[in-house]
Amino acid sequence: MADDGVPLGIYALAQTPDGFLWIGSDAGLHRFDGIRFEPLAVTGAGDEPVSALMASRNGDLWIGYQSGRVAVLRNGRLLERTPPYSDRWIHRFHQDRSGAVWTMTGNIKHPLMRYQDGRWQDIGTPWGFDSNYASSIAEDGEGGLWLGKEKSVAYLPPGQRHFRNVDVRALEHSADNFAVATDPHGRVWLSSAMIGTWRLPAYPANERAPDVPATIAPAVGGHSYRAALFDRDGALWGVTYAAGIYRIAQPGSLYGGQQPIEESYTTRDGLSSDRAQAVLEDREGNIWIGTSAGLDRFRSAAVQPAGGIPPHSRFGYVLMSARDGSVYVADSDSLFRAPPGGDAIRVLDGLDNPQAMCEDATGTAWLKTRSQLFRGVQGRFQAVETPAKPRSVLDCVVTSDGRMLFSRYSGGLIQYSREEWKDSLPDGSDGPQRISAMLAGPGDGLLAYIRARGVARIDPPAVQLLWPQKAIPGGEVTLLHRMGDDVIIASLGGIARLRNDTITPFRSPQSWLKGITGIAETADGYLYLLSRASIVRVPRADFLRGFDHPAPELPVEILDFEDGLQAPAAPGYARNAVAGGDGALWFMTTDGIVRIDPTRISRNPLPPPVRIVGVAYGSQRLRDPVSATLPAGVSRLEIDYTALSLSVPKRVRFRYRLEGVDQDWIEAGSRRQAFYTNLRPGDYRFHVIAANNDGVWNQEGATFDFKLPPTFVQSMWFKAMMVTAVALILWGFYLLRLRHATARLRDRFDGQVAERARIARELHDTLLQEFQALTLRFQGTVNKLPVDAGMRADLTKALDRADEALKTGRDRVQDLRNPRMGDDLPEALQGIASQVVEARPLVLHLSFEGKRQPITDTATEEMQRIAEEALRNVVKHANACNVWLLLDYREQGLTMSIRDDGTGLDAAADRSDGHFGCLGMRERAQRIGGRLTIRAAAEGGTIVELVVPGRYVYRRSRPGLWHWPGRRSEQAQSRPWR
Repeated sequence: MADDGVPLGIYALAQTPDGFLWIGSDAGLHRFDGIRFEPLAVTGAGDEPVSALMASRNGDLWIGYQSGRVAVLRNGRLLERTPPYSDRWIHRFHQDRSGAVWTMTGNIKHPLMRYQDGRWQDIGTPWGFDSNYASSIAEDGEGGLWLGKEKSVAYLPPGQRHFRNVDVRALEHSADNFAVATDPHGRVWLSSAMIGTWRLPAYPANERAPDVPATIAPAVGGHSYRAALFDRDGALWGVTYAAGIYRIAQPGSLYGGQQPIEESYTTRDGLSSDRAQAVLEDREGNIWIGTSAGLDRFRSAAVQPAGGIPPHSRFGYVLMSARDGSVYVADSDSLFRAPPGGDAIRVLDGLDNPQAMCEDATGTAWLKTRSQLFRGVQGRFQAVETPAKPRSVLDCVVTSDGRMLFSRYSGGLIQYSREEWKDSLPDGSDGPQRISAMLAGPGDGLLAYIRARGVARIDPPAVQLLWPQKAIPGGEVTLLHRMGDDVIIASLGGIARLRNDTITPFRSPQSWLKGITGIAETADGYLYLLSRASIVRVPRADFLRGFDHPAPELPVEILDFEDGLQAPAAPGYARNAVAGGDGALWFMTTDGIVRIDPTRISRNPLPPPVRIVGVAYGSQRLRDPVSATLPAGVSRLEIDYTALSLSVPKRVRFRYRLEGVDQDWIEAGSRRQAFYTNLRPGDYRFHVIAANNDGVWNQEGATFDFKLPPTFVQSMWFKAMMVTAVALILWGFYLLRLRHATARLRDRFDGQVAERARIARELHDTLLQEFQALTLRFQGTVNKLPVDAGMRADLTKALDRADEALKTGRDRVQDLRNPRMGDDLPEALQGIASQVVEARPLVLHLSFEGKRQPITDTATEEMQRIAEEALRNVVKHANACNVWLLLDYREQGLTMSIRDDGTGLDAAADRSDGHFGCLGMRERAQRIGGRLTIRAAAEGGTIVELVVPGRYVYRRSRPGLWHWPGRRSEQAQSRPWR
């Protein structure tokens, strides 16, 4: 990881309970989530060089600086904890069982300090510590502290405050080149660059240790061991100043009669630098090494080089599994045999390019080299003399009927039988038929892929083509593998099944199915498929089901570079994958033979802690937010999240959703960012969950609650203002329309008044004058009749009647020319009503309510005529005793109601009497914009009601926009008229 942004000059490593890996270096303090390195962005942190780190049990991060400063990072805040005498490097921290923090410094007068209950204590002579240097510290299983100091070890029993010196004579020439560490059983070990590694016994006070203890010799002596630790499996890891790192796999076996070996790992093996200065085991069991040039991670690898097999072979390898469970591997000049559960042992040497290997029905193994043929039983081989020199071959197959067939490098088949070689496959039309893959059966022959022709069944010399070349995906077969009664055919473009001479392609589109070169099966029902750059683990049942029932995704596990596979599959070989009798799987790659023990593949059971590490909007960024109120108007939001699974961070998978926006979980894959645009104002919650490299999900995940306030134009005030503005505009258009309609109506009324004046003039000048002249002539004629003439009285009455009609006509003409004003409507109605009911046994009740308002002249005239017609109908048809006339002034309009207590009036009545009748009243009402209704009263009689909107009937303008309409009664009167 030296080139991935990691700081250089790493001195300290720590992991806090939230899962972050913290790195102290010359560049300051950084945190690491497996993908990104982030500098500490806390007030007061800066980029001051860090030399020591420790994650305490309460989650605090203790930080020691090269300047001697000490600080504690707690909940995102940096708290100062610098000891009073600290002015040089802080080397190490250790928290004991009581919670006290022990600190080793570079100050020779105060090399050891202790912090507890909020105060520092100098550990010196009163504590029995008289050294000017402390190099390492460890706590045993009982709580005792072991302290490495110059050329000796000090021990502090549990609960005491006085160190006891442990005289380890072997350290006299070791100086400070040693470290102490506690194993998983609570026992303390000492690891010295001069002497080696051994376990410290529980020495009595001031008793000398053995002069020459049994030790594990150092791989490289004479260097400085800076720090050491035991991992959870009991292996000891240590870092050195100039010789890389070292590891002792089973140090405890030293006391079981064995001699463990200390392994070293340096830049030659891939370490970023030989100057290693920090070592840490994280919560998932990964070992982290901090060096002067970068950060290195070590984890248990599922794919490991096969022990005892050379990593390189100039002619490649030959791989075969035998019936007895052993695995044979041949390189360019040797043959190795690995029995079940054992290491590979060389059984043949000095070979001339081994080319093919097979086993017959008796369990005899046959090895074909370029120049010889060998036969082996139980791992013991001997050369077979043949009369003719064998030719170069590619593969070997023994058919069910016992024939041993070899595919020739130059094409064709040769059979070995009774120490003789015989050609068994005739040439094709284009020459020898080249076979690159073959296996025995089904039947007595063999199944083979013939280049440029396809997959065929061969029973020499007969050839039956089953799958022509042009139908094969990718154009080339890479593997033939028997699976029960079926044969799996792998090609560059996919995979297919051969069953009863029928080819069935795999129906699920899986990219890893292309270019399979090897298949190995395990007893627990899994297949391991060697593909181009990975090994794929898939359940056998699901794999076989995919030929008949397509599935969008198979439950697979990919093993690649992250799992120890350092090279791709080696193409062009007969068998690239086999299973041994012990369950181990062997695979051939371009960099050698690798091995997988399915029972020892480490699984990660820990769900990853999930954190939201940043929120960015505009030019602003929030670090580790939990909740926030964002500025109004944010249009683009970026949310950064992570999951603290450090084993294989690239395989961590995420799902997220923004509640209120996303209907379901968004499958983000390995992406660690979410983007949202054009969010509406409101309250939101972002929720993210993650799964580790083995698919273990943290369903709780992490959340970020945020509020997005509205801008002014998004606020309710603005919306209310806009609604009000639109309403005012519409109201203005309505008023304009109303004014226009009112003006048109008034123009029509004025036209009616002018027309009435013209009609009045015409009636006065023509009809009334002529009628008056006729009346005078008739009067003259009557005057000439005798007084006692019988006709005189009748004619006199007729003339009187004519005079009354003339008088009425003149009144009507006068009304046409000079209509009554709207201000006098109540008086006019009173006069009309009195005239109509005069001399009739009918009681008239008049009522006027509301505040009187001026009425248009046309409306006044029409309402008088309507009232007169309604009253006449009451007189003529109702047989009523009482009649009520109500005139109600309201802001909304004017209502005139005429009710009687008679027998009732049909709305269709009075239409054939020569007068306007009910139809005429309705027409008059429509002319002034009103509505006339005639209905029966509940208590008997008839109600005639006229309602005219105020905008049509009142002469004054409507009330203002902000006027609140009210109603009050001005006057009500009721009096009888006879």
